[in-house]
Amino acid sequence: MAAALVSAVPAGALAESLPFWPMPDGLQVTPIADEMRLNGVPVRIGLVSGVVSERRFREEMERSCQRERGRFQENSLGMKQLWSCIHEPFSQTVQWRREGDRIVGEISTLRMDAKPRQSPLPTPLPDGAELVSDLESRDGDLRGRVLMVDSLLSVPQLRTALLREAQARGWKPTAPLSEKLGRLSLRKPKESLDVAFPAGSAGGSRAVIVWQNR
Repeated sequence: MAAALVSAVPAGALAESLPFWPMPDGLQVTPIADEMRLNGVPVRIGLVSGVVSERRFREEMERSCQRERGRFQENSLGMKQLWSCIHEPFSQTVQWRREGDRIVGEISTLRMDAKPRQSPLPTPLPDGAELVSDLESRDGDLRGRVLMVDSLLSVPQLRTALLREAQARGWKPTAPLSEKLGRLSLRKPKESLDVAFPAGSAGGSRAVIVWQNR
């Protein structure tokens, strides 16, 4: 998997190649991993938190986007706000919400001209399952991956099919968790694979697969 991630890049070089959208004074950004890929494309993601008025927050974000000759867009996602600044070759977004007098959320940057380069899946997907999203990360010695999979199979059918594919490739179920219909937990030496089955679309199912390797 390491070969499919961004090559080992110093934090300063990564910040230069994937710069965050500048935040106003009062908001701090904390990167969450050394290297990340979203659907095979390098991405930089951070956590945002701090105290600033919504009016100044919006004004400064729009202003900084205009300085880059970018296109500012906004959408509401329930209690969250999603703002984006599109300026070639970057797509910069911030998704935020209010918690008391604080603003908290996530910020991300990706290059729209980057070519996807995905590494092999930790376990093959069964027939009828579709990979919806794939987030790879590397932080020091810890590597991880979060896959979202949709299927027309029922939850029991998808669970059985995923378990069969994983066991055929040497994954061993952890008995207490594997007895629960809504979850799978499997292990290999220095690797873990956990699968949850949240509510999917009508007539189908969804699986969220979390892989970790130390």
